[in-house]
Amino acid sequence: MENKNSNDRRRFLKNMTIGTAGLAAIPGLLTSCKAEAKEKETSTVNQAMQTKSSSVVTRKNIASLSKDDPELKLLRDAVAILRKRSADWPLDPAGWSENGALHTKFCATIEFTYQVHYSWYVWPWHRAYLWTLEKKLQDAVREPQLALHYWDWTKHPKIPGHYQGDETNPLFNDTRLAEPNDIIPFDFINLGPALRSKKFNTFGGYPFPYQGKGPQIDGIAEQSFHNNIHNWIGGEMAGFVAAGYDPIFYGHHGNCDRFWQAWLNADPAHRNPTDSEWLEKTFYFTDEKGKPMELKIRDILDTEKLGYRFADLDFNNEDGSYNSLEDKVVPSYELVKASGIYNTSIEEEQKVQSLEKVNLDEASHVLLKFKRAQLPYMPYCTRVFFLFGNNKPSKDNCKYIGTFTILPIVSAEGGKLEKDVYMHVEITSSIRNQIDTGGEIKVFFEPVQVRGRNIPDEPLQIEGVTFSLV
Repeated sequence: MENKNSNDRRRFLKNMTIGTAGLAAIPGLLTSCKAEAKEKETSTVNQAMQTKSSSVVTRKNIASLSKDDPELKLLRDAVAILRKRSADWPLDPAGWSENGALHTKFCATIEFTYQVHYSWYVWPWHRAYLWTLEKKLQDAVREPQLALHYWDWTKHPKIPGHYQGDETNPLFNDTRLAEPNDIIPFDFINLGPALRSKKFNTFGGYPFPYQGKGPQIDGIAEQSFHNNIHNWIGGEMAGFVAAGYDPIFYGHHGNCDRFWQAWLNADPAHRNPTDSEWLEKTFYFTDEKGKPMELKIRDILDTEKLGYRFADLDFNNEDGSYNSLEDKVVPSYELVKASGIYNTSIEEEQKVQSLEKVNLDEASHVLLKFKRAQLPYMPYCTRVFFLFGNNKPSKDNCKYIGTFTILPIVSAEGGKLEKDVYMHVEITSSIRNQIDTGGEIKVFFEPVQVRGRNIPDEPLQIEGVTFSLV
C-alpha cells in the first residue's frame, strides 16, 4: 500500500502542466542515468540475459486467471515490493514511482530526442519498458519465472477484477473512471484495420522527423485501439503524464506488444523496418538493480531471446463471433448519434454496432490530415464518417471509417503536433476511386460518450481535409 507521500507525488505528476515549467520539475523526480553512467558501466540486453536463467517465461491473459492463482499472487507481491521501495525512498530507481517517471520522461516530453510517441519508436520503446519492469519484478521476489501479464480486451472487454478493489490490492488505482461493469465499445478494439496494414509505417508509425523538421505521424495501431482504451479507462491512464503509475497500463501495453507480434505473423509480407536509423536507436532504462541500461531496437525484436513468449496470439472472440483479420465493427450512424449516453452493457453495444466482412483484396489505407485547432477539446475520441456529395449525413449516405482517440501533446522542438493531425484510416476500393478522381468527400467526427467526461453529442465537420494514399 502506498503511503500519503507517494500518493501526493502521484497526484502532482498527474496534474502538472506539460510545459517548460512542468518538464523542468521532472528531472528532479528522476535519478539521472547520464550522471550515473559516467561512474559505472551501463548494462545491455546481452549482459542482463547472461545473468538470468535461460528459460523463457510465458505471459498470459490476466483475465483468464483465477483471483487466487499463484502467478497472480506473485505478481501482486512483486508490485507491492516496488511500491514499498518508493514509499521508503521516492527516488529509488528500482521502485514503482521511478518506473512510472520513466514513462513520463519519454512519453510526455517536449524534448525531441526523448519523445517516442507519434513515430515508429513507440512499440519497441514500450516493449523495452515492460521488459525492464519484468526484470525488476522478478528480482524483487527472487523468482526468474515471474511473468508480466497482458489484458486481452478482445476476449474480456471489461476491466478485469484483478485490478479492482481498494488500496490493499497493489494492482488497484483509484483514479480510473471506467466502472467494473462497463463494456469497452466494440469499435474501440476494432483490430482489423491495423492488422490488415501492409506496411510497418501504416501500422506502427513513421520515422521521427530530423531535428523536428517535418510531420510527426503515428501509426493506426497507436491512434486507434491503443489510445481508445487509454482514454476509456480514464484517470491517470487518459494521458501520457501519469499513465505509467497505473498497474493496468502494463496489462494494456502487454496486449499491444502481443498485437505487434500478431501483426508480424498475420502476413509474410509484414516486416519490421530494416533502416539502421530504427535498428540502431538506443533507449535508456535501468535494470533490476537500478543500474543504467542501454537497449538498441535490434536487440529487443525477438521476445524469446528477451526471455518471454505469449500464451497465444489469438485476438478473436472466444465464441468465434469476431475474426480480427476479416471482420470490421460498424457502428450505425443514426443509432450512435441518437444514443447520446454511455453504453454499459453488451446488449446496448449490440444495438449500436454490427459486423461486416471485409474484402481483403479491396482494403487499403489513406492518410488523412487536418488542422488540430478544429478539435474542441482533447483527448478527443471520435467515430469518423465519410459523407459523399452535398446531402446531410444520414444512415444511408454516411460511411463509417473508424474510431480514433487523439491524445493531447505539445510540440517536439518545432514539429507539427500542435498544428496538424495525421490519421491513418482504412478505405475500400470505391472510396479510393473517389479520392483518385477528386470526388467530394466530407469528413464528420461523431464524438464518443465516455464515462466521467462532459462531451457534446453533436457531430463535427472537419474542414480543409487532405488525403494521401499509402
